[in-house]
Amino acid sequence: MKPINVLAQQIDRVEEYIATTWPVALSQARSLRSFNRKITQILIGGCGESHHAAMGLELAFGVYTGKPTRALDAMHLARYAPNLVGAQPESKLVIGISASGEVARTIEALEIWSEAGAQTLAFTTNIDSTLARVAQGSLILPAPDIPHGPGLLSYIGSLLLGYATIATMLEGMEQQRIIDLIAMMPELLREWVMTERIRSERFAQKVSQGVTVFLGSGAAHGSAHFAAAKVIEAAGERCWAQDVEEWAHLEYFCEPDEMPTVLLSSEGRSLSRELELLEAMAVLGRMVHLSKWQGGSGWSALEREMVSPLALWAGPCVYASTRATILGEKPFRDFRGGRDRKEGGGPSRIRSSQRVDMGALDQPDEGP
Repeated sequence: MKPINVLAQQIDRVEEYIATTWPVALSQARSLRSFNRKITQILIGGCGESHHAAMGLELAFGVYTGKPTRALDAMHLARYAPNLVGAQPESKLVIGISASGEVARTIEALEIWSEAGAQTLAFTTNIDSTLARVAQGSLILPAPDIPHGPGLLSYIGSLLLGYATIATMLEGMEQQRIIDLIAMMPELLREWVMTERIRSERFAQKVSQGVTVFLGSGAAHGSAHFAAAKVIEAAGERCWAQDVEEWAHLEYFCEPDEMPTVLLSSEGRSLSRELELLEAMAVLGRMVHLSKWQGGSGWSALEREMVSPLALWAGPCVYASTRATILGEKPFRDFRGGRDRKEGGGPSRIRSSQRVDMGALDQPDEGP
């Protein structure tokens, strides 16, 4: 039986999902309006695509709110970042993202930061989840009705909750501007997704060996990580993400010369370096695919870059979906090889992993 391409189903629903969900996200965030006052630093974290969403939101949170913002993976947020607590922990806002609300490391992070005295906020789809219970505040977007598989709409939902939270931390024209930017996205995506579908399907069909690297800087670095994750989840091919500048120091020296390389760009702050490295890739003979988001009419370069995570998923998801179809792969390798559907992997214990409290962080460990 031909595998159900869950990713392809979600690609077709993103425009409608943003149009219907953005007002809901705003309403959710406005209900916590008083929650976001007297914040001096923002930390955002999660695992997998939730971490990628956090990476995509870091620039927008920092620029729009003027608050120092860091996006961290959940392990770093839980067990290493608490060294940043310092004075006035109540002035720190720590956001944990998890669609299921049951990922152990993200729950642990909010437990530890709540214990330290920080303000904690959960982005999730599950109002009854452990994450929603341990956080001081929660923004909930119900899970889309789709078969189990690589997530796209849940990632978009996390981004929308992030932009909605930013909007509630602003006032006047600044607030209205970000609300309007996101509201424009469904119409802008209509033509963009159509174009990216054609170009990315062609690129996927040209690739003969599945070792692909996705590049992006700033908000697009999060998009690159999300892109690599979808290829791994959907098609099971070797794939990774890299920052644009770091590519020049590392993958530049990789074999084979024709390695498939996808550059995700919004022509933002890293544009000058992207242009230099495209020349370098041509010299090496890399098989290059450029996904370039140009935003809406009248948008500034910075606006375009800050909102780009809501667009730069398109080409990569089409690529991942097409590679999965070509290879006849089932999502997540159909949980073969000792894996299990239980808690999203079985032995990896994503949900049942032991959680520690703040007092245990500096205790000696007996080791493996």
